Amino acid sequence: MNLDSIDLTLWLAGATMEFALLSILLYNRIYRSLPVFCFFLGWCLLSDIGMALAVRLPNAYLPATLASITGDALFQLAILAELGKAVLCHNHVDPPSKAVLVLLALIACLIAGVLNKWRIPTEYPFLQMVYMVLLQVFAALRVVFLLTLVWWTSVQKLRWPTRELQILTGLGVYIMVTLCVVVLHTHKLVDVGYHRLDQLLVASYLFALGYWILASTTKVAKTE
Repeated sequence: MNLDSIDLTLWLAGATMEFALLSILLYNRIYRSLPVFCFFLGWCLLSDIGMALAVRLPNAYLPATLASITGDALFQLAILAELGKAVLCHNHVDPPSKAVLVLLALIACLIAGVLNKWRIPTEYPFLQMVYMVLLQVFAALRVVFLLTLVWWTSVQKLRWPTRELQILTGLGVYIMVTLCVVVLHTHKLVDVGYHRLDQLLVASYLFALGYWILASTTKVAKTE
């Protein structure tokens, strides 16, 4: 199987799973409690279609990719905020102390910065350099939000609603794999084809989609 056929297989699998999951969530009216997550899936589906069209247009692929990764990152940060709000409502507690959040965020920033090492790849053309810098910034930012949310709920000993915990688990796996792939891309730490790492990242997203579909078709146990 060549790279083109692998890409096509991954694209078809992703679009199909996104449509299936979005249909399940809409049918079960999950959009009422998790609207951002549902909008994210709709955005991903439209983004997949847009990227498929951009490949066929001259000089459109890289700008379309910049728009896609920016939208993905902003939606994922919004999802983490939505999950945090859901945890607050589930536990009937007040919003967290800003001092605690700042401290946890600073620790998370330090970890993300050490892992990424913040290298700016100046040897690339301008748009490619912007692309790599955005990948690093968004990857680190998502890790910071993820770790801050997880640590804060752990410190406060808050219980997670089952569905929200399932979403966090799938998204957390994808966010951590994203950071690993970005670090490998930026610093060229392994002798692996650049595009192979992108395919690995897509595979991790498919894993998250598959997990969410499985979770969505399984009866959610109610917690007190």
